Amino acid sequence: MDLNAYLDQEHLGATWRFLRENGWLLFLLYLVLGYLVTRLVRRLVRPVHHRLPKQAAIVLEKLLLGLVWCFAVVQALRSVGVDLISILGAAGVAGVAIGFAAQTVLSNLISGLFIMGERSIKLGDYIRTGGIEGSVESVNLLSITLRQPDNSTVRVPCETFVKEPVVNITGDTLRRCDFNLGVDYASNLEHVRQVILKVIEEQPLLAATPTPVVLFSGFGDSSLNLHIGAWCKTEDYHTARFRFSTALLEAFRQEGINIPFPTRTVFTTPAGE
Repeated sequence: MDLNAYLDQEHLGATWRFLRENGWLLFLLYLVLGYLVTRLVRRLVRPVHHRLPKQAAIVLEKLLLGLVWCFAVVQALRSVGVDLISILGAAGVAGVAIGFAAQTVLSNLISGLFIMGERSIKLGDYIRTGGIEGSVESVNLLSITLRQPDNSTVRVPCETFVKEPVVNITGDTLRRCDFNLGVDYASNLEHVRQVILKVIEEQPLLAATPTPVVLFSGFGDSSLNLHIGAWCKTEDYHTARFRFSTALLEAFRQEGINIPFPTRTVFTTPAGE
């Protein structure tokens, strides 16, 4: 037999005995089993996604995968003789100090559980809170990611959604287009009201139910102020609002209804007086 081949076989045999006797084979085996079980968990959880809210299904899958990996890693470390009890004891001493620093994390965790339990925020909702607004990209236990109108993303801690008022702009299927405008003091308010209602009726994206409203809101400095509210589907909001305002301006021009701008009268005092 060739000497090099014999030495290679001896080297491989010694390596194999070392790995087997010191538990490293079991270490690798547990990690491989952990990987295979996580693949199986993903397949088993996939049908549940259709029965649960999307964000809850994602969190459930992450939680199960985390438990599987924790078990696999713990067993793998035990197989190579790592004393986990000593490690956990040391971690317990450090945990007291870490606990004070982790108060914010715990607050966000509890807030995240409340949010998922209430199901008040769903993926795809457009929300506004704490001066930040955007579409919900992901709902996690510690934070919620929003995609802002300029396509940037912002991560907002969950406790913000519990402490601050949250406006869910797309939380319902209908949304109201609100306008505040003023007409000339010489205008006939009933005529103006009828013109506005006719424009609303002719707009295909505006709904007849709930009933649109045209309300008198007060006497302005230069105008009679009105408030207009007309309903549309949430997904049509911006298009419906633009078309409605364009049609309203055109109808006002045709009917001779003037939208005045503020005027100021300046009195000057002659020099010497």
